[in-house]
Amino acid sequence: MKSTKIILFVLYFIVTQSYIHAQNAVVKTANKKQMLQEWMLQSSTQVTDSDSMVSTSDFNSEKWVKAQVPTTVLRALVKAGIYPDPHFDLNDLKIPDASDDLSKRLDLNKYSHLKGVPNPFKDPYWFRTTFRIPKEEKGKQVWLNFDGINYRADVWLNGKQIAGAQEMAGMFQRFKYNITEYVNQEGENILAVKIHQVDHVGTPNPGFQFKPFGHHRGSSEDIWKDVTLKLMGGWDCAPVVRDRNTGLYQDVYLTYSNNVVIVDPYIVTDLPLPDTTRANITVSTELKNVGKSSVKGVLKGTIDLIKDVDFYTYKKEMPGHFETVAFEKEVDIPAGQTITVSFSPEEFSQLTIKNPYLWWPNGYGKQYLHNLNLSFEIDGAVSDIRNTTFGIREITNTFKEIDGEFGRIFWVNGERIFCRGGFLQPDMMLDMNEKRIYDETRFLAEANINMIANEDMPSPPDHIMDIYDKYGMLNWEVFYQCWTSYPGTKSMAYPLDTKLSLKNDYDIIKRYRNHPGLVMWVGQIETMFREELYVPLRQYIKELDPTRPFLPTSSCGWDVDKLTPYIKPDLPLGMTDEGAPDYTWYPHPYYYKKVLEVKQQMFRNELGVPAISTLSSMKKYIFDLGQGKKDSIYPLDKKWAYHDAWDGNGYAYGAYDRAIREEYGQPSTVEEYVRHAQYVNAGSYRAMFEAANHRMWDITSGVMLWKLNATWPQVLWQIYDWFLNPNAAYFYTKKALEQVHIQLNENDFTVSVINTNHQAHQNMTANVRVLNSDMKVKWEKEIKFDMEEDRYKELFKLPTLKGLTPVYFVKLILKDVKGNIVSDNFYWFSSAKNQIDLSEIARMPKVKLKISHNFSWKGDEGVMEVKVKNTSNKLAFFNRLMITKGEKGDEVLPTFWSDNYFSLLPGEEKVITAHFYRPDLDGKEPVLVIDKDI
Repeated sequence: MKSTKIILFVLYFIVTQSYIHAQNAVVKTANKKQMLQEWMLQSSTQVTDSDSMVSTSDFNSEKWVKAQVPTTVLRALVKAGIYPDPHFDLNDLKIPDASDDLSKRLDLNKYSHLKGVPNPFKDPYWFRTTFRIPKEEKGKQVWLNFDGINYRADVWLNGKQIAGAQEMAGMFQRFKYNITEYVNQEGENILAVKIHQVDHVGTPNPGFQFKPFGHHRGSSEDIWKDVTLKLMGGWDCAPVVRDRNTGLYQDVYLTYSNNVVIVDPYIVTDLPLPDTTRANITVSTELKNVGKSSVKGVLKGTIDLIKDVDFYTYKKEMPGHFETVAFEKEVDIPAGQTITVSFSPEEFSQLTIKNPYLWWPNGYGKQYLHNLNLSFEIDGAVSDIRNTTFGIREITNTFKEIDGEFGRIFWVNGERIFCRGGFLQPDMMLDMNEKRIYDETRFLAEANINMIANEDMPSPPDHIMDIYDKYGMLNWEVFYQCWTSYPGTKSMAYPLDTKLSLKNDYDIIKRYRNHPGLVMWVGQIETMFREELYVPLRQYIKELDPTRPFLPTSSCGWDVDKLTPYIKPDLPLGMTDEGAPDYTWYPHPYYYKKVLEVKQQMFRNELGVPAISTLSSMKKYIFDLGQGKKDSIYPLDKKWAYHDAWDGNGYAYGAYDRAIREEYGQPSTVEEYVRHAQYVNAGSYRAMFEAANHRMWDITSGVMLWKLNATWPQVLWQIYDWFLNPNAAYFYTKKALEQVHIQLNENDFTVSVINTNHQAHQNMTANVRVLNSDMKVKWEKEIKFDMEEDRYKELFKLPTLKGLTPVYFVKLILKDVKGNIVSDNFYWFSSAKNQIDLSEIARMPKVKLKISHNFSWKGDEGVMEVKVKNTSNKLAFFNRLMITKGEKGDEVLPTFWSDNYFSLLPGEEKVITAHFYRPDLDGKEPVLVIDKDI
């Protein structure tokens, strides 16, 4: 009996602890959510009782698998140790696939954890949990909320069905049910959710890739028929996800109200540009009366500045003072009806804000956020409260035309924004926990990125959009994923269920429209969907949020007049990813030449280069790294191929691999290959961004990469890997995207300064040196100049020099009027005329650096300031610092370095800072080390 009491106490403690308040600066009015996180999980093939019985106390689920929601089925089974983690090595080939055909071809059914059930992911899964109504909420309306499921669900509570799989379907919409009449106000409630697989799991074709430089794994076209993620059926940069991410992949929780509930508030901020000294705010919301009689009450609102912003591992206090803005209106709501109530500046003068604190994109100003608190009161009693975070800002766009080509220019608060960034992908098993997203977005912000797109998750958890807002990310909201439909093909019928697809679209708009960082609505990436989806979607946007630009597609590669004339009113696009550069390695001058061609370059929204991880990361996901046959493609093998070392017909990895071998020499060890790959990563990513920089506004208005992160451990298209470990591409991207930046045109050797600031800089100094490999200066020039705001300036060209060593170097330094270094850059070149031979770099001896550091804690964030100096007479090339968990421990990931993979000339010194989170040390002391593998 004693053990039973302990178990009951633990369950009660979990439930009460899960009754949380959503983060908000205005604590007294915080939204209340009773999170339902602790569940039990089981395949429906193992349940013989009726569906209604599963949600009763007579049913025993003690032997089921523990699952913490949000989760997918496979993620829960991996966490429970039932299947190996598919992220690593070839573990993916030890898990059955939802496709019988693929499992048969790969002989995967033998790994099924269900006896007598060869395909464990074909049938539905049950999720089961219990909860109690907190004392202070008893007697209120009880609402059951699902922020995201995949793909269909039957919901049962205390033996009664709440929802069925026919109506509760689609991956990209929220569901909310009034369960008041079904709950037990005094005792335990049992909730059971039967999650169904997607309607079309499809047959991935072929669904794998085992040959380096071979064709990619293909996709499962059938899955495009559903309102779900295409990525789960496999793609050229993502593995086939065995369970197709079936599950409760976003939060499930309870909320409470009285008879009137506040639904989907909407805030519009308007600046009378070019004047930004005042802002007009319009607030509206739906009020839903679920009672049986009409209600008269008061809708009250307040707006406050959020002063303390929580970034999970650290906090930031925003400067400024803002007087609370309050407003209210008396309304009548008929029984069972929903009405819309609005507050305008014309009616409420206090909604015209003087000298507003504005939200700006990353690098252009501070990210001020405000909280709208709405409460509905009946006779002084609060029926419902809703908090919504928003930013005061205005987004517009214009177009620049050059000979029939168009470049889209984004403006925020009347200032034009040079947009630089790329695409992101979610984790393959949809692990989108807050800590991870904060860390990823911090990487992006510190790399000076200001625009991101996420086509592979049309309905991200709310915290993702909140985090993007905090860090100033302009982000695209994309409704339809690339290539799931294409004009003139049978796929234009996809997704099959028009009504369901439009319901998902509608909810996406209402869910995210208040986020200041959401820069535009995007119909689809690269391709286009059918008219019966397009026309209603455009109407939804006009009705629900006409404040942002709309982009029908990111590029057009088909005959619009013939196949999709309905999109013509929304043209021109002003951006594209048609043509080249595309997704493989090119010599650096190529990017500059392409920009000067203008065509398809004014706002290029996809290009990329493969980029392998650090050696320490690769050892984590290729267990026998470098132990294969030493042939002409060593160290590449089947496992490298499986983790995306594919090429097809010159599309991805082949040219990158050749650059590593031909420029730096055939590697004899895997350490050499990875080290040389980092050299290629660094130069390639810098060149892509600097080429766009060099004709900023004259030709280019933006550039975006495919892609910035990784859905799983892979060797393609990333500046930091799945382990949140940046490779060299990250730091050279960060360098190229400096707000005030000095760079060298690698095509014609012109020195330029790029100033994306809306602020001029007087009396700057640029110093440029050309050095041979023996560190003797072959040429040097220094000039002083003024730098105008928001433009580039070409300073001079390097002369043609004789007597250069096979590898030579160029060092650029930019200083401000006080002599402080604002930007520096370091390039390495081959003097060979008909080839790029940088093999001398591979033979350079390592130089021992003089290193000292100071360390302190700021709350739970560790800050290490490192001073490094090259006291030798040789070049200290490409050094990487690390923080480890104790002596000889693993690297602390993530660590946020101000710089890394840096080179120091003789006598040169640099101060570099590192930030890391105390819990990521796993209780060990931080130790500073030099990476010996670089």
